[in-house]
Amino acid sequence: MYSAPLSLSNNGLAMNCTESLRYLDVISRADLKLGQEITDHWIGLNVIHQGLSSDEYQKLVGDLTSGDVPINVCIREKVPERLMQADFSTNATVDSKGIWHIRGEKICSNSNGYLLVLCLIDSTRFKTFLVHPNAAGVSQKGDFVTFHQTPATPLDRITEDGLSKTFGIARLYTATLCRNRLLASLDACMDYVKSRFFSGKSLMEIPTIRATVGDTLLITYASESAEYFTAGLIDGYLEPDADLELAMCRNFIANHAQSQLLKLLAIPGVEKQKECLQLLEDMRSLSLRGESIESVNMFIAHNGIHHAGREMATEIKKIRNPMFNPSFIFKKMIQDRHQEKDAPKLNLHLAEHLHPTFKKPSEQLEYCVLRMRYTCETLMSRHGTEVFDAYTELSRLAEAATEILVMTAVLGRASRAYCIGLRNGETEMKLAAVFVESTKDRVKKLLLEVNDGEYLNLDFFRLQFGKKVLEANDFVVEKPTARVF
Repeated sequence: MYSAPLSLSNNGLAMNCTESLRYLDVISRADLKLGQEITDHWIGLNVIHQGLSSDEYQKLVGDLTSGDVPINVCIREKVPERLMQADFSTNATVDSKGIWHIRGEKICSNSNGYLLVLCLIDSTRFKTFLVHPNAAGVSQKGDFVTFHQTPATPLDRITEDGLSKTFGIARLYTATLCRNRLLASLDACMDYVKSRFFSGKSLMEIPTIRATVGDTLLITYASESAEYFTAGLIDGYLEPDADLELAMCRNFIANHAQSQLLKLLAIPGVEKQKECLQLLEDMRSLSLRGESIESVNMFIAHNGIHHAGREMATEIKKIRNPMFNPSFIFKKMIQDRHQEKDAPKLNLHLAEHLHPTFKKPSEQLEYCVLRMRYTCETLMSRHGTEVFDAYTELSRLAEAATEILVMTAVLGRASRAYCIGLRNGETEMKLAAVFVESTKDRVKKLLLEVNDGEYLNLDFFRLQFGKKVLEANDFVVEKPTARVF
């Protein structure tokens, strides 16, 4: 498994992205820690393969794929504690002999084996370095690794764009790990429920427990659909641009799995406390693995708005200058009259690409897609070039876009499964229809709040409340018994 991404000539399996998810499903269900270790190793192998020359790579490949010395990825740093402190402080310099030395601190739970370190060069560009096992100047304290003039091998051949795409795969692996932790929690819950009885009947017959288990199945099915859909995009194109899809896969399951996990583990309650606490900690660490949900949402929203801005730039300029474009504004009012009523004309004909029974779900997906375009237009028209600072609205936009991607993946998977005659294909059709029906309402609410603006959706007041608490460094309201008559 440690050599799986390598070619067959290097004793590997020539594994593609879809195959890596299948392997990871098996590994992480049995051992989460091994699953985390091996995903970092796979990503590190790909970076090293692209960054070193062929001769240098062949010298290391035997040691890298033995499994005795895994590759650990060191990217993230602590948030600065001082105003003048740089956001990214780990840097690398070259001495008179041409040897590179790293100085700085990274978040990494294991400093054994090879370390793949992202550094800042000349204060302007990023480069990755490979630190060999037992290198001088490496020390670890808790989850932090410190480098004191540590010698390292530069990976010169890989570009910043290549680094971004390779490291982005980690988000897809994180989604798979989160999903398998949720499935492990479902297994623990089912083991408990099958052997317990209440008021003379099995816990399996209680409707609320069945509903919780059903919701868990919906979430895991949807997440798995999005993961394999995205993996198919990566494998099916020569130079795929799937960074947004990777980020959406990660955030969908990280966001939904945490709340669903609490509902699941409330069933065994205190009777399996130790196991439940471990499952909760596993999910917490995976959801925050390398980055937070909000930071990934900003990545999704900023990239999406940047793309939409290029496509709609001329239109937005005219909307923001109505006095100079009266005829365009009049046409726009007529064109958007259905959008203003929250009833866009469904003209994408998505039902033609799905099983006939998916006509209603496909129309619900069309509604979400058309409303998303209108919302992007509204947001850019409202804020102009300052749209990237509308964080609360952008966060909702990213969540809605994520839900729309997952709806697409679910419908495609279920339609294919039924048409080719997979076992339980009719169950997948029901799962997809139920998921799209429930998700449409969630997307509708998110986009409506973006369209309403900060006063109607109450963002303005929430921000003011937060500002008061942070500035006062205290709970700003008095106790109900502060004045008693």
